[in-house]
Amino acid sequence: MSAVVHLPTFIWDEFTMKNIILMVLLVVLGACGNKSSEQLSTGTNNLLTLCPGFSEAGKPPIVQGAQCGSLAVHENPEDSASPKISLNILRLPAVNPTAQPDPLFVIAGGPGQSAVNVAEGIAYVFDDIRKNRDIVFVDQRGTGGSAPLDCLSLEDQDNLWSLAKQQQKLVQALRECIAQHEDRWAFYTTPYAVQDLESVRKALGYQQINLWSVSYGTRVALEYMRSHPEAIRTSTLDGVAPVSMALPWHSEEDAWASLTQLNEQCTSIDQCKKRFGNLLDKANAIAQRLDAAPINILVTHPRTQAQTSVEVDNKTFVVLIRMALYGRDLSTLVPLVISRSYDGDYQLLASLVTLIAEQSELADISYGMHYNILCNEDYPQYRGRNSADSHYFLKSKLVDLFSDICAIWPQTALDENYFSPVVADIPTLLLSGQRDPVTPPRWADLVMQHLSHAKHLVAPGGHHSITRDGCVSQLITLFVHRGNTESLDTSCVKNIDPFAPYLGFDPHPNEVINTQQQQDSQ
Repeated sequence: MSAVVHLPTFIWDEFTMKNIILMVLLVVLGACGNKSSEQLSTGTNNLLTLCPGFSEAGKPPIVQGAQCGSLAVHENPEDSASPKISLNILRLPAVNPTAQPDPLFVIAGGPGQSAVNVAEGIAYVFDDIRKNRDIVFVDQRGTGGSAPLDCLSLEDQDNLWSLAKQQQKLVQALRECIAQHEDRWAFYTTPYAVQDLESVRKALGYQQINLWSVSYGTRVALEYMRSHPEAIRTSTLDGVAPVSMALPWHSEEDAWASLTQLNEQCTSIDQCKKRFGNLLDKANAIAQRLDAAPINILVTHPRTQAQTSVEVDNKTFVVLIRMALYGRDLSTLVPLVISRSYDGDYQLLASLVTLIAEQSELADISYGMHYNILCNEDYPQYRGRNSADSHYFLKSKLVDLFSDICAIWPQTALDENYFSPVVADIPTLLLSGQRDPVTPPRWADLVMQHLSHAKHLVAPGGHHSITRDGCVSQLITLFVHRGNTESLDTSCVKNIDPFAPYLGFDPHPNEVINTQQQQDSQ
């Protein structure tokens, strides 16, 4: 779970982070298928057709033969008189004309992220699976093209203000958002999303499906495993985020643990320790300094070269560090960012603000949906507790912020069973990055206690979402092909080591070259 600058989003998947990495490096250096719609089954013919081409959509479909469509369902499934909403669906048909009957359903994170819109960035990861299986993306209700709970009042806030100033306007923006969607909120929680997935499965004529989910999406997958175990053949959970996480109650200590591991790595490398010192001490000092006196910086945008005034306060600093820790690549810059900021040079930090503000749209988060999930599924578990009992990551106090938000958010009662552990015997592959700042291995370990046919893989150098790291995607392919984790050789995951910290302009360039060579070999 990651955060865009102006709103603390928690479950941003790691794929989005890749879009910023090349531009960030500039800052550092310079500061399908062959099925046609006629071949579909009769029941599916009315649901999916070939996706619009470039002339119609303004962009080409992500693969040849991609199929688009929607399924109408009642907003309130228990009331046949309630309005209908459309669930946005994308299917990438199997390359093999005699495909296996069980497809792979991809469940995005967020909460509030569009699965269909992120398909372009992750579909290739499942190319081997797609040789013999359909790949299906469904926008969760409230996101993307499925009756999105977008909030114009939230999206219009200026990303380049300090978070403190943004928060001054946040309450009013939230009230406008709540009023914008009136009484719809009660029908946009995870259990309803699971019912929708089951409706799509049936409508497409699949007897069983395989699940791949990331971050908050793993919460949806777990509830699906509880509610409809007979419909699921296998489940892959990447960056496990059970409801018991109670975001952001636990996320602050998890972020601190991630930063601590990076600091330990840096201090174990002579050149890193010499150049940057103790990152934890420096980060705390920066947080205190910016908490007492935010700063304004005129920065040249690294891509457009336009000059922009950026206000940086403690919360902005914390969000940027947290976001950088999400990605295996981007985290290598954290020591340099902290060290420069500690020395009073905030240009790199400020440039990150402008980059992330520009890239935030790529996360494609429906913020109404985001808050509805966190305020109805997470907040009830820490409502009334003393926020001082939680861990403050660099004085950010996100628990206080979300308590204020959720106090005015519409409350929806969920079945008590929803908050109990999911018990299942479905073959399940759990994936974790040891350095993940929001869904570290401890959450997968907790979930695994109640899964009788599960295997947990931990990448020592992994961060948030490890599906694309090393051999993991191949292991997922084998797992789905076999339908179980038995005799699955997973030893290669242990070879996914942390990338070495970027040392900046090193007076000993050979060491920098060696660092780059080490990363290229991963």
